[in-house]
Amino acid sequence: MDEDWHRQTIRRHGWALQAVLSDGDSPSFVYSVGLTGFRHPELILFATSQATAATVLNELGELVRGGRVLAAGERVALRSGDVHLLEFPGAEHWLHVVEDLYGVPGGEPVRALLVVPVDELVPTPGRDRPCGSCS
Repeated sequence: MDEDWHRQTIRRHGWALQAVLSDGDSPSFVYSVGLTGFRHPELILFATSQATAATVLNELGELVRGGRVLAAGERVALRSGDVHLLEFPGAEHWLHVVEDLYGVPGGEPVRALLVVPVDELVPTPGRDRPCGSCS
């Protein structure tokens, strides 16, 4: 995946998702790219399958598209399971694609919310795939 793919996907759907596989030092995670365009923090979810993370992040993205402002400290009930939202300081060190697309040199860093499942999420079938643009 490249910057063009992200831009086209954001234009078509409002946001894209970026998966990052575990490198042994950090767990796998998936994050949104494009919620910044809604003047909203991006979302990041660790340590679940890419398919399940995509389901959760897309459900949350639909809430944002509908005008809801998600906030740290909030619990959100989703079809795939309830989640807590927490501040995610230092997001610019994790959300490289967002920084590339939306970051302003010397400007404020990217804002993000950490998505934490309350209990087990309803799994979405699918295989994890290698990431073409992970840093």
